[in-house]
Amino acid sequence: MSKLQGHRIGRLLAATLTAGLLHAAGATEPAGLTVFEARVQRQPDDPQALIDLGVALAQLGRLSEARQRFDEALRTSAIHALAHDNLLQLQLNMARHAYAAALRTGEVLPPADAGLQWSPAASAPLEVEAVLAAAPPAMIAMKPDWSAWLRPLLASLVLLALGATAWAVNRRPLPITPAEPPASTVSPPITVAVPEHDRAVPEERLIQVYRLIGQGHWARALDAAESLVKDQPRFTLAQLVYGDLLLAHSGVLRGFGRGSAQVPGAQERQIAPLQLEARQRLSAWQQPPPPGTVPRQALLLPASVRQVVVVDGLRSRLFVLEHRAGQLVPTASLYAAIGRLGVGKQDEGDLRTPLGVYDITGRLDSRQVGDFYGAGALPLSYPNEHDRRLRRTGANIWLHGTRADRHADAPFSSNGCIVLSNSDMERLMRDLVPHRTPVVIAERLEWVSPKSLAEARSSAMALAESWRRARMHADPTRLLGLYARSFDNGLQGWAEWQRHLAKEVAGAVARERQLLDLTILDSADGSDALFITFREVLRGSASGTLRRQYWARERGQWKIFSEGVLE
Repeated sequence: MSKLQGHRIGRLLAATLTAGLLHAAGATEPAGLTVFEARVQRQPDDPQALIDLGVALAQLGRLSEARQRFDEALRTSAIHALAHDNLLQLQLNMARHAYAAALRTGEVLPPADAGLQWSPAASAPLEVEAVLAAAPPAMIAMKPDWSAWLRPLLASLVLLALGATAWAVNRRPLPITPAEPPASTVSPPITVAVPEHDRAVPEERLIQVYRLIGQGHWARALDAAESLVKDQPRFTLAQLVYGDLLLAHSGVLRGFGRGSAQVPGAQERQIAPLQLEARQRLSAWQQPPPPGTVPRQALLLPASVRQVVVVDGLRSRLFVLEHRAGQLVPTASLYAAIGRLGVGKQDEGDLRTPLGVYDITGRLDSRQVGDFYGAGALPLSYPNEHDRRLRRTGANIWLHGTRADRHADAPFSSNGCIVLSNSDMERLMRDLVPHRTPVVIAERLEWVSPKSLAEARSSAMALAESWRRARMHADPTRLLGLYARSFDNGLQGWAEWQRHLAKEVAGAVARERQLLDLTILDSADGSDALFITFREVLRGSASGTLRRQYWARERGQWKIFSEGVLE
């Protein structure tokens, strides 16, 4: 046997032994891996050294590093067939795993390193003794019968050597065909660096992937997607985008979620919700509320109402607005899933999310609600008096998190609740104050200048002022004239309320009073109703009664159809 043949056989033995070491040791940095790393350091331009290091890394589950090593091998030798085949095989395997995670197929897949091949020869040998020295005692105790496999190894080496040159010359790396991003990814030039403080926000990181795609930075987009799914393996949309990028990098992608001949794609019913989720998230990024605008429903919010939540149902978006420097500004924009059949709840079990203005009535942590509701829940006051007036039924409409086995739900997937990722829900649970935070749910939010609401605001304030004056002068006729004949607050109808007011006015002394913390919200369901909340404070008193009034038009005039004391 020649010296060169001895070197090659020694290299194959070392590779085989190292593969065994990697499986037997089970450590993050098994000693056998250092042999390949040392060889790459000695011979950084040897593609076969990089190939073997890539295979070793893949067997340890360090797939992104393995992919990078195969990529480096191709950059070192663009026509190296084994480097190309290993890279393609690894990317196909990784794409299959990403698709399975995205589509929750439950399919049992072979490991991501399946089908990868060690290089058949090397320009410089690895010392078998070095590998054996790194082996654990259990490995040495195997005492393999060298003579039993030297002959087939040598035969294989000869066959590989005969075909290697023609194979390498005739094979070329497949061209990278970019996966066409959704049309909405077209964006103005922006920086591509992800701010450090945004790295914990999965949606921001996904949008960054789309930014990179839109700018043609495919390799960087793949790296960013790879990092995201490593940190958020249950983010199904991110997994699907990652799988698509892997297939695009291999030049075999058929389309969004469509897979390739080697990687089965999803059916339309499986990818449609993910396609919609992608569009909803991208649309929210591209079309944020214009600066200085507020939702049309927010006619008047005093500084004492620190926050208000507004939900754009058909855009799958929840905003938190806060008072800052005298203005109401969005401080959070969060993806949210709603009812399977959309918005406009009318009946119990109709799988729709209600439209209207609600209060947060409590706070339930994860221990109280169970895994289905994720990080916790904030129950809403549905059905309120306005809903009961319109004979809407149902109950238990909550803001809540999602199950632990997923990052987010599809845009239209709940039984009527508003569902957020657990990290976003934890933020709401921490920041929002029950009984002090209004929640407005609209089909589509209309963002307008506060000045454009001046007329509607003045008209609504005039209604509250008319009630204050009637109360102040203890005028029962005038006061009763402000209430609808259809009045019903759940405890009292018109007749009972009429007697209640007459008795209350008769026992009261005409006295100056103020309406403090006046809050006026327009109905979000198009029914021409107003929700007016205030604290009624008598002159000389330090505190007063917190009241809620529901106003609607009756025969062309605004009337109170329900009223109650909140505290």
